[in-house]
Amino acid sequence: MRIGYVPYSADLQRPGDRRRFPFYARRRGLAFELADPRESYDLVVVTPRADTDRWCRYRPGEAKVVFDIVDSYLDIPRHDAKALLRGPAKFLARQARHPFFSYRAALERMLERADAVTCATPEQAEAIRPLCANVHPILDFQSQLVRRVKGDYDAGVPFRIVWEGLGENVRWFSEIAPVLREVHARHPLELHLVTAVEFGAFMQRFGRRTTASVISPHFSAATIHPWSEESVSAVATGCDVAVIPLPLDRPLERGKSENKLVSFWRMGMPALTSATPAYARTMRQAGQDLSCASPAEWTEKLTDLVEDRGLRERAGRSGREFAEDAYGEERLLEAWDRMLATL
Repeated sequence: MRIGYVPYSADLQRPGDRRRFPFYARRRGLAFELADPRESYDLVVVTPRADTDRWCRYRPGEAKVVFDIVDSYLDIPRHDAKALLRGPAKFLARQARHPFFSYRAALERMLERADAVTCATPEQAEAIRPLCANVHPILDFQSQLVRRVKGDYDAGVPFRIVWEGLGENVRWFSEIAPVLREVHARHPLELHLVTAVEFGAFMQRFGRRTTASVISPHFSAATIHPWSEESVSAVATGCDVAVIPLPLDRPLERGKSENKLVSFWRMGMPALTSATPAYARTMRQAGQDLSCASPAEWTEKLTDLVEDRGLRERAGRSGREFAEDAYGEERLLEAWDRMLATL
């Protein structure tokens, strides 16, 4: 069987390339190549970084197409200004051969063309199902990140908070900056960011911006640790609590999956999150109450975690137990198996 894959990056180093289909293919011993729409394949796995106009027209022989989409683009209003610019931006970035204006329409055509869709959350699957009934929510593979597990839940002074992610998403500390400053006045805090030292300010490629310049207006006691698969768990497990702030009034961010929470839990880290649908759902399933819908909840729950060692340990250990059971590697492999079996 000839399998093609349309990647997020040609070197397969973007998170979606490292943690989704290519990881599955290596574990299952499936050979694949970077896909060329002029070639004929039995199966093609397409990501949103692709020229969707070309791939939604791809119909050589009996080829099957899987569209792997992990962001909640369908939740964005059709007339959102940034959404309207996304199509022309893809053309300017040479991700599309022809200019177009509605990225939403391009995604909908791709979803309708797909023989199967993989996404990240049940909430995303519900939005996709009217366009493709064969949709499968599957979280990322994370075993390469979980190289250390926290065992000591004592905390010193200052109290150490950790965050991990793309540099462009450091801006969402604006959601909890007043909270951090308020708690810091009573309990000294130290913020540790595991991320890129600088990043592309536009489409993650163009213009450069330093992460230090993004975090400094929000919280001054911050240290930036260059991101690597080795550094994530090393830095995280040396901290006391992980935080995942997101704006609840922005559809794309509100629709993010529970991937980051699950990765912290697999490291044994207690985690405090914004109450997005995925984080709130996963917290309920794990029997925890550490998602926050308001600044007052952030202040109360962060203070509780700072002051209560037992709460930190229970949250870290029960989170790890839940994550290993519900999102273990074999379960994720089997989810991809089931998707492919439908084809």
